[in-house]
Amino acid sequence: MSYLVEVEHRFRAVQGLPSPVRAERGLSRLASGEGVEVIVRVAVAFEDEQLTPRGWFFDTDAAAAELAECCAELEGRPWTEVFEFRPTFELVARHLHARLAARLPQLAYVEIRDVDFGVTTRYVPPPRHRTGIR
Repeated sequence: MSYLVEVEHRFRAVQGLPSPVRAERGLSRLASGEGVEVIVRVAVAFEDEQLTPRGWFFDTDAAAAELAECCAELEGRPWTEVFEFRPTFELVARHLHARLAARLPQLAYVEIRDVDFGVTTRYVPPPRHRTGIR
């Protein structure tokens, strides 16, 4: 890979799951509506030969708009109300990757950073197997 371009979207999110860290410290759950600062970052990988005559591979403004649209549901209400699965950062990152992969060709990864707790979770899809190769 020659290039890895990252696009990010920052917002406040309410995951809605109990925090073992807060419980261990004797702290209450986050109050309803209270959230943490989150950054969702996506990366697109491409090679030199894929650059257009304009010197780019994809429109980063369009990618930022796609990411913001995809994250809109994550800003509006607790994730436990948005998803039918348990919304851990791992599962949400994988879910976002599945949603964005068709919209952002050559999507390399999706990561979610919990800024307040200083934790980053990155989903990198498994390498695709070539037909006939095991």
